[in-house]
Amino acid sequence: MTALRDYLDGTIPATVALMRLMLQGASAESVIRHLTGAAADDDRLLPLLALAQRMRDGLWTLQRMVEAGATHAPCDDPEAAIAQSRAMFDRLVRISPEASVAAYSLGDPELLDAITMELVVWLRAQGLLARRPRILDLGCGIGRLAGALARDAGSVTGLDIAPAMIDEARRRNAALPGLRFETCSGRDLAGMPDACCDLVLAVDVFPYLVGGGLPLATGMVTEAARVLRPGGDLLILNFSYRGPEADRRDLPGIAAQAGFDLHRNGTREFLLWDGLVHWLRRHHAGA
Repeated sequence: MTALRDYLDGTIPATVALMRLMLQGASAESVIRHLTGAAADDDRLLPLLALAQRMRDGLWTLQRMVEAGATHAPCDDPEAAIAQSRAMFDRLVRISPEASVAAYSLGDPELLDAITMELVVWLRAQGLLARRPRILDLGCGIGRLAGALARDAGSVTGLDIAPAMIDEARRRNAALPGLRFETCSGRDLAGMPDACCDLVLAVDVFPYLVGGGLPLATGMVTEAARVLRPGGDLLILNFSYRGPEADRRDLPGIAAQAGFDLHRNGTREFLLWDGLVHWLRRHHAGA
């Protein structure tokens, strides 16, 4: 299986390998049986088997999500794709808030926190949080990233197409100042003023836009340029699930058309998940 090969190659961490096995539609028990047999032939898989056995409840959570429709095929109709994603995430957040925003967390709150903090630490290291930026968290889900960024940011606005996600984000972050969560159309950033943000974050959001057709994703990049100040940054973590070669090919033209310089294009920066970094910087005025 590709997931096992990528795990053994060191391309993906163990939790992502388990997620991929589950999202293929296998049951939790069949994944454990398969790993038991595979580990008997290759002892490098023993740690993955041990993790699957230890996190059996998490595998069951992913099985429930798949049975509830955790994946959907690309759709050439943007409106249908948006409606499909909205309905899917409204269903999934009720099964597991943690797994609904990061299936590779296997529904474990502590693991999701560790994954989230890895990203926050990376953002700090890049200097992206140095001046308490005004942040737009596009596709904010349950607000896990917005909450983690609250002390670093001047403000955080979280947008998501799924009302149940926004309800959960508001509940979880009610005690934190400077955070706002709202639903959005999924087509644009209507209601957000021009040049109102310093940083736009899109974590595992664009794959669903690309799934509705590349023009839908291109339009959202253009909208991100509109709401960013000159010199502001758009950070796309995973542009699509088509494969990195397609993303690295398409994104330079999309970025240039929207007025961005492409700072990084599909680099691997993280240990706990397989997010590829696409870092776009808005042209300065007059550039």
